[in-house]
Amino acid sequence: MGLFFLILVVVVLVIGTLWWCEKKVPSGQITCGLGLWDISRHEFDALFNERKFSALTSWVNTPYLSQFFAGAVNGINTCVFTISRSRYSPITLGVLLTSLNLAIPNFILRTKTFTEEVGDMLGIGEHHASFPQSLLDMYEISSEDEGTFAAMLRPETVTFFLQHEGMSAEYRDGALLVTPSLISNDQNYEPAVRLAHALAQLLGQAG
Repeated sequence: MGLFFLILVVVVLVIGTLWWCEKKVPSGQITCGLGLWDISRHEFDALFNERKFSALTSWVNTPYLSQFFAGAVNGINTCVFTISRSRYSPITLGVLLTSLNLAIPNFILRTKTFTEEVGDMLGIGEHHASFPQSLLDMYEISSEDEGTFAAMLRPETVTFFLQHEGMSAEYRDGALLVTPSLISNDQNYEPAVRLAHALAQLLGQAG
């Protein structure tokens, strides 16, 4: 009788957890399995702690953000959200890692716009001479200390960016914002989080 009661309790707990995931998190068991729970836009904004990420603010067209999920993944405070650059842009995923202690200067590394690519072809683009040319061919890079950041770009980190073309990253005062070119669907939550954590680990080894 005791064994039957124990099994019944376990079944109820499992079913209850799955029900909670489906009710609490629109992305269901996938985000719940990662340890992420939905948060409000107000809670999401509070994670930035007055940090101004260029990827999320623009005087031309401010991206639309929605569906915010946050929690501790592998000991790192992680938030996944959806981002749309414009009305006609695809809805992709963004990952924000907070409370990082990376010994690197603040930086922005983003994919080039068409205008920047044309500027490079015309020879009017300005880049820090220390950045690897292979990286400059694909990304626009800036940092508060470009010389130091360029020196910290280990070959493994450069290769990582080259292998994930379309991904942008920005580090600002202990928080890393990664926007991989992954469409927003349940199957891409885990790859997006894994990619952001892998980049944080590479950058952590740079210091």
